[in-house]
Amino acid sequence: MDCISFNQDCSNLVIGSKSGYQLYNLSQKDVGQVVRTHRNTVKKNLCLITRLFNSSLIAMVTEDQRSTLKLRHLKKDAEICERSYRGNILAVKLNRQRLVVCLTEFYIIHDIRDMNILHTITSPVRNPTGLCALSVLNHSALLAYPSSDDSGTLEIFDALTLELQIQIEAHSSKLAAVAFSHNADMIATASCKGTVIRLFSVSTGEKLMEFRRGLRRCVTISSLVFSKDGMFLVASSNTETVHVFKVTERDNENTSGSWANYLTSTITSSASALIPFSGSLNAWRNFATARLQEGGLCTTAGIVTLKNVPYILVVNSNAELQVFKLDVENGGECELISTQSLAFEEKETYKSVSSSSSSSVSSDTLVSREYTISDASYAYKLKRDRGEGPVTSHQELNEIIDNIPALEEVKRLEVNLDNIKLDDSNEFPPMNSLQ
Repeated sequence: MDCISFNQDCSNLVIGSKSGYQLYNLSQKDVGQVVRTHRNTVKKNLCLITRLFNSSLIAMVTEDQRSTLKLRHLKKDAEICERSYRGNILAVKLNRQRLVVCLTEFYIIHDIRDMNILHTITSPVRNPTGLCALSVLNHSALLAYPSSDDSGTLEIFDALTLELQIQIEAHSSKLAAVAFSHNADMIATASCKGTVIRLFSVSTGEKLMEFRRGLRRCVTISSLVFSKDGMFLVASSNTETVHVFKVTERDNENTSGSWANYLTSTITSSASALIPFSGSLNAWRNFATARLQEGGLCTTAGIVTLKNVPYILVVNSNAELQVFKLDVENGGECELISTQSLAFEEKETYKSVSSSSSSSVSSDTLVSREYTISDASYAYKLKRDRGEGPVTSHQELNEIIDNIPALEEVKRLEVNLDNIKLDDSNEFPPMNSLQ
C-alpha cells in the first residue's frame, strides 16, 4: 500500500495504491468490521489520498504528478478541481474551512469553498516528511508544523485569522509526530527518539502532561491520535506495541506535600545533568497497550467509540486492519476483536478473533457501490450521447467541463450549487456532534 489515512473523526478509512483506491466505513452492526463503500481502479499510482469527513470530497496526489493536487467528487465520480504547485506535495490537511498543502519549504492555505489561496507560510526549516497537523472543529483551523532544524520546536498558526499564534519548544530532538485534540485545546508531540510523548496547552504553550513510551529502545512514532472526548491518546510506531495513554489532571492536593513527590523531585533535579530526558522520570506510563500480530511495519492508528465502548483501530503498511477493545476502567492489554485484510484484491477476508469460529466474507458482500469512469461519470455519459466514445484522459475531461457553462462553477469547487454542497448533513454529521 502506498497511502493509508483515517478521516478527521476516524469513522472511515481511505487506502490508495498503484491499483487505485478504496474507501471503508466502520460497520455499525458488526463491531470490529469495516465495510467497503467505494472502489476505483481508474485513478492509479496514488501516493497521497485523504477525505473530508464522510463527504464526497477527496483529495489525491499521484506518483507521476507529485506536484498536482486533484479534488474528486465521489458521487459524481469526477474531478472538480486541480491545482499545481512548485514542488512535490508532501501532505494535504483539510477541514470544513481550510485546505492546507504542505511542500518541503511552504505551507499553502486555501479557502476550501473556492480553493483560492489565502496565505503562504514560508517554513522556517525544510520539512521533507510533510509533518504537520490541522485542527478539525468548525470554529478553528490551527496549523502546527516544525520550526527548528536542531530541536523539536513547533509553531501553531491560525489559518482563519492568518496569524502566528504560538511557538512551543516541545523536545530537544526533531519532531516525528504531532496531533491536535478534537476541540483544539491540546496538542500532542513526539520526537524522533520516540521515548517521550508530551501534551501542551495550545493557548499558553504550557506542558500539561508527559508520557513515557519506553527507554529501552528508540522507535519511530508514526501516528498520534486523540479520542473524541480527549480522554485518551493513542500512539503507534514501527514496533508491535500500540500505546494508549489516559489524559487526566494530576491530583496536586494529594501529592504536593508528600514524601514521594519530594523524592521524585530530588531525583529528577539531580539527574538533569546526566540524563537528557530527566523529565521522563516524572512521566506517566501507558494506561493500556495493544499487541499487534506483526512488528517492523509503519502503522496508522485511530480511536472510535461504538455503543459507548472505545475501540483502537490500527492499519499497517500491508493494509491489514486490527481492531482492539479498550477497557476504560482497568486499562491493561487490549482485547483483539478482529483482523481484516484490506489489500487491493478481488477477494477480501474478515476474521473475527473474539468468536470461536471465524468466517470469511467475500468482497461482494462488502461492496455497496463501485464506480469507474467508464460507466458512472458525467463526462463519459456526455461523450456517449455525443457518440464520441469513452473519456480516455484527464485533459479530455477538462475540455468537456470547460465547454459547458453550467459545469464551469463545478470545476472551481463552488459549493453554492445544490449538487456540490460540502456541508450536507445527509453526507456527514454536523460539527456539533464532535464537540
